[in-house]
Amino acid sequence: MRILYLTFDDLTVPFAWSVHVRSIVNGLAARGHTVKLVCPGGKAPGVNAECDPLPPGKIQHLAGSLATFVRSGRAFRPDLIYVRGIHATVTPALAAGRLAKPLVVEINGLLEYEVKGWRRAAVRKSHRFTLKRAARIVTVSPLLRQALAQKYEFPENRIDVVPNGVDTDLFKPSDRDAARAKLGLPLDRPIIVCVAGFFAHHAIDLLIAAAARSKALLVLVGKDGPTGGDILHAGRVPHERVPDYIAAADVCAYVLKSPHAQFGFSPLKLYEYMAAGRPVVVATDQQEIRDFVERHDIGDAGPLDVDHFATLMKAAIASPDRRSRTALNGRALAESQFGWNRAVGQVEESLRRAMAP
Repeated sequence: MRILYLTFDDLTVPFAWSVHVRSIVNGLAARGHTVKLVCPGGKAPGVNAECDPLPPGKIQHLAGSLATFVRSGRAFRPDLIYVRGIHATVTPALAAGRLAKPLVVEINGLLEYEVKGWRRAAVRKSHRFTLKRAARIVTVSPLLRQALAQKYEFPENRIDVVPNGVDTDLFKPSDRDAARAKLGLPLDRPIIVCVAGFFAHHAIDLLIAAAARSKALLVLVGKDGPTGGDILHAGRVPHERVPDYIAAADVCAYVLKSPHAQFGFSPLKLYEYMAAGRPVVVATDQQEIRDFVERHDIGDAGPLDVDHFATLMKAAIASPDRRSRTALNGRALAESQFGWNRAVGQVEESLRRAMAP
């Protein structure tokens, strides 16, 4: 297949979306498909595909991107269009119409519940316009599939659930003390590592309060966060360096506070912790994530409560045998069910269905 892949996300920053796009595009290319990527600046580090630049600015996002998408499509001559995140624009749908090609839309959240004022109405209208013209939807969780079917009346049998994945060659069990020596971290005290973008839904205040009660050193890896005392903020690091920080941990923490009731989510960082062979402690109001952790015995999970989260942290630190068992379970699960090759195969199948009569 010849796939025109459109995204408004900046792929030069080490966020989860960059990992996702790179893994899916490279996986499709490895399966013999030809992919043309259109993204901001035409820059996509580590992506094995040609890139056309999407000029910066809100005007380009809302309207000017149509000319770029159509021009790229006419030169590339794709079999179908794939867009990751439609936000408040209708240009991907218009471009697919002008190119007369099927449109597959990837939606990883209900954006209209995450914005306010006139933007909410704009997002709602753009989603309705786009989804009426989409052949299929790809999303990351059953909860989101249900929400999209109910909210936008899109046929549920044309919504494919493709959970995020992990590079099990990059994220693999490594020696803890060697990782700490490499990073200059102390060898003689427990360390909790949390890798995140530290947006509002990552509830960093709850994480910090719980970690303080555990008496461990909290290492934060991501965009923003405090540092000092028992907190070390490493900042943004390239994705290929993240495994060193995870390897240095006794326990890895994951926190998620849903911004709305239908916030379906597929926790990429949780899969990376698993693949690296580290036990997890989770605080979230998403029952499906708590059930996932407990069902597969990869760590401990509870509600968004500081006392409960601190108790889970202290218990994990004090139980080396349990840490070893849950770490082995996580690694085995990542290898068997959550490699990126599985996700790529599911996306590939969704694209084939979109092209079917």
